[in-house]
Amino acid sequence: PSATPSASASAAPSTTPSVAPTATPVIPSQGKVVVDAEDAFSTTAGSDGKTCTISGYKGNAAVTTLYIPKEMGDKEVTAIAANVFAACPYLKNVVIKNDIDIAAGAFPAGTEVWAKSGAKAQTYAQTNGLTFHPLDSTASLTGKKDASFTKGTLTWTAVNGAASYNVYRKKAKGKYSLYKNVNALTYTNEKLAAGATYTYKIRPVFTAADGESIEGVDSKEAAIALTPAKVKKLKAKGIRGGIQVRWARNKNVTGYQVFMKVHVKGFKTSFNRVKTIKKNKVTGYRCKMLVRGMKYSYRVRAFKTIKGKKIFGPFVMVTAKAK
Repeated sequence: PSATPSASASAAPSTTPSVAPTATPVIPSQGKVVVDAEDAFSTTAGSDGKTCTISGYKGNAAVTTLYIPKEMGDKEVTAIAANVFAACPYLKNVVIKNDIDIAAGAFPAGTEVWAKSGAKAQTYAQTNGLTFHPLDSTASLTGKKDASFTKGTLTWTAVNGAASYNVYRKKAKGKYSLYKNVNALTYTNEKLAAGATYTYKIRPVFTAADGESIEGVDSKEAAIALTPAKVKKLKAKGIRGGIQVRWARNKNVTGYQVFMKVHVKGFKTSFNRVKTIKKNKVTGYRCKMLVRGMKYSYRVRAFKTIKGKKIFGPFVMVTAKAK
């Protein structure tokens, strides 16, 4: 979507030196150049070896919207030196998502600063007579899976001034990528892989005075695991000749699996499956012919059969002694 900063970064940083150009840069016909790339900047490392200061700019001098990176390589960006962007006459929007020190004269007059409320960038803007815009994030993001285990719905709170919201998604332990731009406070992601876990975050999108889209700060993450939920209210009690195990019914699953192990002093024992229940209405298992006074543990999990494949939920364990 056009609201994505990275999608606008087709104006890739050039090898323009950080010193002032000899000729005024020519602004492109579309009137906007967005730079959101680490290689557009040069830095000076901090004495701690973990931080750095942006000390030069080598990107497109006709930049109109500039995103300051949170990190450069393995170092956190903690400051911007003076006059770094003095040779960028068309610079209109600067987006700063972490709290950093900004030296006087870092940005030319007329620049509008976008940053978190209360950050040092707000003080810098107010001190230097620049327009400041708060980059607030959504306060709440929740995710809920559908009973089909093939789609999930996200819901979040509104951000004042946001024109739309960018939904970012990653599968399992993969990397985040922009998935969808929406103009609402909810989104249903369909055609998901049953059994997989998807994690999401939301960035509000604001519209600048020049019409450029500005991405805000990440929300907290929300994960949707397309697997059955944990079995609830699992209990076990000794009965004459054995142990009775019970749990609460889950109407959205196909059935349950029960595993058992016996505790023998001095020996390491393991769980073995003793029962597969293929109806979700059956919420108990009675294990007979057990040794009186012996301790037994049970692990129970729900499963959903989708296209012939069992999708399992997490185990829940309980322990009791046979009578």
